[in-house]
Amino acid sequence: MAQRAKIFVDYWNFQLNWNDRAGEARCDWLGLPERLLGAARRLPGLEGLRFEGIHVYASVDPHNENLLNWLETFLAPQPGFRVSIARIVRRQRGVRCHRCGAEQAVCPECGEPFTVGTSKGLTAALVADMVTFTLERRCDVPVVVSSDTELVPAVQRLVSRGVPVVHAGWRDVGHDLGRVAWAAVELDLLIPDLVRG
Repeated sequence: MAQRAKIFVDYWNFQLNWNDRAGEARCDWLGLPERLLGAARRLPGLEGLRFEGIHVYASVDPHNENLLNWLETFLAPQPGFRVSIARIVRRQRGVRCHRCGAEQAVCPECGEPFTVGTSKGLTAALVADMVTFTLERRCDVPVVVSSDTELVPAVQRLVSRGVPVVHAGWRDVGHDLGRVAWAAVELDLLIPDLVRG
């Protein structure tokens, strides 16, 4: 019987690294699952992987209506896609000089207040979903697209239970996660096939 693979994507971890490496080229998100599974199928023992879904976890600034609209009305309704969104909450926060201790609350150039944005729960949601789907036997091979070291304990635990967790990471990023995963595929090698035409 074919092994069932679910893909768990840390949106910003993927997208910011994509932007650094692919420049202005846009990613074919609809082609991402098949390209990832194609790379994973080249690993020993995973030749028959069957796509069972992709879960995308994204934090969104409420003022970024374009991204929110794209996630909710384009990506989420696609077959096999599930999107979890956390809205970023902004609060004013000064910037402190580490050398002298002086703090500024507004930008000296434009007068705009310095703010920090936070969103809660996305990493925990990714971990909970990955572990739940795997332990409830709704997924045989989790493919994790992230370099977040907070995922290391969950991946270690699953691998220690015999689950072949595949890490899909960028070159020179996320070595800790790649080291504890059962196997790894390099996303940089997939860029040419993922550039949207």
